[in-house]
Amino acid sequence: MRASFERVAPRGWGTHRSIGAAVRAAAPGATVTVQPGEYTERLVLDKPVVIRAEGGAGSVRLIGAGGPALTLLAESGAVHGLRVEATGDAVAVLAERGAITLESCEIQGTVQIGGTAAPVLRNCRVEDGGIVLDDASTARLVDCTVTSAPGTGVLARGDAAPELTGIRVAHAAGDGIVFAGAARGLLDDCEIGRPGGTGLVLREQAAPTVRTARIRDPRGDGIRVEGPVAPATGTKTAGNDSGRIGGTAGATTGGPLLERFEVARAGGFGVWLSGSVNVVVRDGTVTGPARTGVLIEGDARVRVEGCSVTHAGSSGFALRDRSDVVAERLTVDRAGANGLLVSDDARARLSEVRIGATRYTALHVGGRAEVTLSRGDLHDTPEFGVRVVELGLAELDRVTVRGAGMTGIGVADRGGLTATDCTVTGGSTGISLAGRHRPLLRDCKVLRSGEIGVHLAAGAGAILSGCAIRESGDVGLDLAEESTALVDGCTIADTGGTGVVVGSGARPAIRSSTVSDPGKNGIYLHADAHGQFDDCTVSRAGYPALHVGAGADPRFRRLHLLDTARGVSLDPRAEPSWDECSSSGVEADDLPANGRSRRTAVLAVGAAGAGGHSAPVGDAPATQSLEDLLAELEGLVGLASVKQDVGRLVQVMRMVRQRQEAGLQPPPLGRHLVFAGNPGTGKTTVARLYGRILAAIGLLESGHLVEADRSMLVGEYVGHTAPRTQAVFRRAIGGVLFIDEAYSLVPTGHGADFGQEAIVTLVKLMEDHRDEVVVIAAGYPADMDRFVESNPGLASRFTRTLTFADYDADELVRIVERQALAHQYRLAEQTGAVLRGYFSTLARGARFGNGRAARQVFQDMTERQAQRVSEVADPTEDDLMELTVADLPDHTE
Repeated sequence: MRASFERVAPRGWGTHRSIGAAVRAAAPGATVTVQPGEYTERLVLDKPVVIRAEGGAGSVRLIGAGGPALTLLAESGAVHGLRVEATGDAVAVLAERGAITLESCEIQGTVQIGGTAAPVLRNCRVEDGGIVLDDASTARLVDCTVTSAPGTGVLARGDAAPELTGIRVAHAAGDGIVFAGAARGLLDDCEIGRPGGTGLVLREQAAPTVRTARIRDPRGDGIRVEGPVAPATGTKTAGNDSGRIGGTAGATTGGPLLERFEVARAGGFGVWLSGSVNVVVRDGTVTGPARTGVLIEGDARVRVEGCSVTHAGSSGFALRDRSDVVAERLTVDRAGANGLLVSDDARARLSEVRIGATRYTALHVGGRAEVTLSRGDLHDTPEFGVRVVELGLAELDRVTVRGAGMTGIGVADRGGLTATDCTVTGGSTGISLAGRHRPLLRDCKVLRSGEIGVHLAAGAGAILSGCAIRESGDVGLDLAEESTALVDGCTIADTGGTGVVVGSGARPAIRSSTVSDPGKNGIYLHADAHGQFDDCTVSRAGYPALHVGAGADPRFRRLHLLDTARGVSLDPRAEPSWDECSSSGVEADDLPANGRSRRTAVLAVGAAGAGGHSAPVGDAPATQSLEDLLAELEGLVGLASVKQDVGRLVQVMRMVRQRQEAGLQPPPLGRHLVFAGNPGTGKTTVARLYGRILAAIGLLESGHLVEADRSMLVGEYVGHTAPRTQAVFRRAIGGVLFIDEAYSLVPTGHGADFGQEAIVTLVKLMEDHRDEVVVIAAGYPADMDRFVESNPGLASRFTRTLTFADYDADELVRIVERQALAHQYRLAEQTGAVLRGYFSTLARGARFGNGRAARQVFQDMTERQAQRVSEVADPTEDDLMELTVADLPDHTE
């Protein structure tokens, strides 16, 4: 029987002089004990034996000779306490297969683990080299230290799936730990200190789970996740939509998990997530990065659950490009720029956010970014609490803004805002609204503003419902010149100056609102101001409760003035009207009698006189008379039944308008329409004219057209659809919302689809703004019944369908003739007849384009004519203008 152990010593009887010799002599399962000393050899472990340093850890030096000092190939076995040293550029330890354990070993040089190796390194120390985990290896590193690596400390790449627990990486010249390729695995309870590059890098498709990582003083970024670059706009990555973040699922498509990490004093970004990655981030802390705390860009899809950034050199969080983020429990404290910056086409759904003591704005939304924030606390910023600019869109719910140096919430450019149950305290201006996207404030409170509570800039529009403005230093609600506002059920109280100021040309509709205890006037209308005030109350004003300037022509209905020294101050040239107004407890009771103070003034304020908006939103059409618009409709080719239907609607609506002006209640009126017809039958053209006709009658504010389809209304993940639908709807207020292919919101064969959420949102908005928007749903006749019947609310609102018939051959020829006339061409004598025959025999399948087909034929004709005339040496004007039979498509012969 062979001995169960072998001995190795530099000298002495009965021992091996090299470790390799002892291994070769040992039986499987034997123990090889090694006396202290230096052994210069290239040791290969290809059988299951145990090698033990008899003098303890570090007493045995194994020095490689021009190659790996230790090669691991056995399926089992162990090495205890050896010091393994490489020479030159050779690898110190090479593992290609098997599952040998190295325990309490010191390794000078690189450890390379590849192939199918699954070694265990426990309580080992690697100096002057890193650890490379390659191929399909599955190593376990437990309580190991890597120090002074000349490059990366630990590199996992290929299909490696290591388990790294309790690892410490210090003073690597390059990055601390890198996962690249398709590497997976676990990184748990690790520390990375003072790397020359980034602390932790996840690159390409690498997707490890990272738990309890502590990264200190990296010269580069703390953590960087770099996914592949997404295709250019217009292309699509296979499976890309599957990576969208759901309301509860998060990024669950095999991406990395970063959990319980700490990054301190990074020389670059704290955390940088970029490219096409899906990442879940939980309970992370970033302290003192030189640049942005957390930067998310590219096409990154990220779910964040609990993350804080303090003392960032730049913004706390920054989202840009096409990144998509769902986050809860975020904290930013003392950022060197913005607290949270969202720009480009980024999207963010946020909840439980605390941002304080930033150098710039707490939450900045720009570009075409979309942000939903629920339960936020934004405080102590020298600029804005929330700033929405460019084409940004923000939806705020239960957000508190306090201590903003400039403005609590500010909207400019074409930014959009919906704020519900928000509270703004302090700031020079509580809320400032500019631009044309008509922000909505619902049940908000604006308290103790230094100067103005809510300011609506010149030419801007907004909706305030159920809001309270209290204790502003000067004006409570300031409606600048040419602005439009719908103010419903609001309270303005205890203002240092005037309660409500209406600028020249402004046209507010204020109803069911109260102004109490203003330091100056309750309501002050500048010269040439307009507006309608229904069921409002003004009390205890320091100056006259109401002042109306020269040329101002507001309409007051059921206005009540009480407990004030003087009721009304009118400029001699003011022209207000009064209807059922009253006063009580007014010392100088000078409220005029019902009627007009000077001349009759009629305001176009909505179908039911409930206070619509009087200035255009967006690109409003030029003003035209009703007669001109009806003539334009009549001049369209074909559409006989549509013209007849619109004519009847116009007659009814003119009567409605006449009843309004007479002070009578209008009859029930369904203005929303279904346009049923095949493509190219003029639906969009008629919709645009219909809006302008309603504006000319006075039943719509501007009559502009906003076109939308499923892609503009329906989001890609839970909670995204309602904000998108609301944003599109707000742009249509005062005009027509035209939804093309509306049936696509209820696709066949889809039991659960976000289109239903868009429909529910639309139904609610149509009710809330029934006098301010006309919605036209358009699509194929066979599909529109399915759309209307998909929701009882739709069926009750779309009660009239206009059918757009296909154009016949004569009508298509007329369209071509009109195109020719508009572009200074003319059809030769025989051309029209041949063209009529072509249209008569043209196949009319599902893809037939009607008017578009006619326009395409005209375009083909002009191209053929250009080629024909180019061969004429000296073409005449007739040659350049005339379209002959030779210019018709080949198949018309």
